[in-house]
Amino acid sequence: MKRKVIAALLLGMAITVTGCSGNTTKDTDTTTEAASDASSETTADSSSESEAATEAAERPDYKALDYVKLGDYKGLEVTLASIDVTDEEVEQQVETNLNNNDKSEEIKEGTVENGDVANIDYEGKLNGKAFDGGTAKGYDLTIGSGSFIDGFEDGLIGKKIGDTVDLNLTFPKDYSSTDLAGKEVVFTVKINSVKRAPKLTDKLAAEISNNEYKTAEAYNNYIKEDLEKTKKENQHNQELNDLVALAYQNATVNDYPQEMIDYQLEQVTSYYKSYADQYGMEYADFLKQQVGMTEEEFVKQMTETVKQSLGQEMVLRAIAETEGVEISDEKFQEKASEYAAQMGSTDVDAFISQYGKSTIMASILQDEAVKILEKNAVVKNADGTLAETTAETETETASK
Repeated sequence: MKRKVIAALLLGMAITVTGCSGNTTKDTDTTTEAASDASSETTADSSSESEAATEAAERPDYKALDYVKLGDYKGLEVTLASIDVTDEEVEQQVETNLNNNDKSEEIKEGTVENGDVANIDYEGKLNGKAFDGGTAKGYDLTIGSGSFIDGFEDGLIGKKIGDTVDLNLTFPKDYSSTDLAGKEVVFTVKINSVKRAPKLTDKLAAEISNNEYKTAEAYNNYIKEDLEKTKKENQHNQELNDLVALAYQNATVNDYPQEMIDYQLEQVTSYYKSYADQYGMEYADFLKQQVGMTEEEFVKQMTETVKQSLGQEMVLRAIAETEGVEISDEKFQEKASEYAAQMGSTDVDAFISQYGKSTIMASILQDEAVKILEKNAVVKNADGTLAETTAETETETASK
């Protein structure tokens, strides 16, 4: 399974088992999309795309069991989400693909439907005043994509083309901008035009698949299989996330190594400062615009975030220490090569130099701890029956 561990650890955000499937991270570009709900993983994703100018600083070493008292971590029970794909999901994905391939047709009159691409002008107001990043003209919004905050897209369904509507909405309490988090706002939205995907035909199926699928039926079957594969990957990722969360919940973190907190805060601060430089902005101004915080507020919040993510790392590391996990040089090179490939690098030595041996080693130890959790877990299907885990499948394959 691909994981974002390296990118996360580079920033000191050791949230170990977040899958690399086409996750739906939304960029925190508040200058154009304040209505869009920013993902907490944006920094980790973005860091993987930037090259380190110098060798990465080595992470401080520590013994996790000096700080952590483990609770139960074997026999943890998790229930898998269903991976069944509905006809509606297939239809929605086909519509998205048709829209992405410019096959949609402009609708002159009528109402907005789920799956439509609505061209809109919008202005968001807080207490009667327009707020930064809440205004745009000629924006193409796919209805049902979940790109904007809850209620925005649903509020346009059934409205007539050409209408102007007011949407009374509330920003999520955990929204990236503290100025907007949990606040009630009004978006005034004008529906300029609508594009709608046509019904899939054999001809369209061939066109959007570069003639790989000659019929609509074959293309629909391909979409269903692809969605099932994605759901299976997401199911496994969620299983691991749940196991880590349970192990963390059962453990007691008595303290944190201060040198790790300082190291991780420095990594995060350096990351944001580098982006401020790229935008030609003062660091304080950049923080205010992008995350809606002062430097002091940012450090305070990031310290708590670092402690939470570090706590998960410490629990996993304590499991590895308890189980006597040791990483040989051969194992290190094997895993480093695997990580490098996942991050799109073909030069393993350069990859190790860029991210640092200690960071990669920390990632390997956490991976091994997660395998221990999965190997000893009680995993059930949605119907309550016992499920075969990926760890069991890998063990059976290795023994053949």
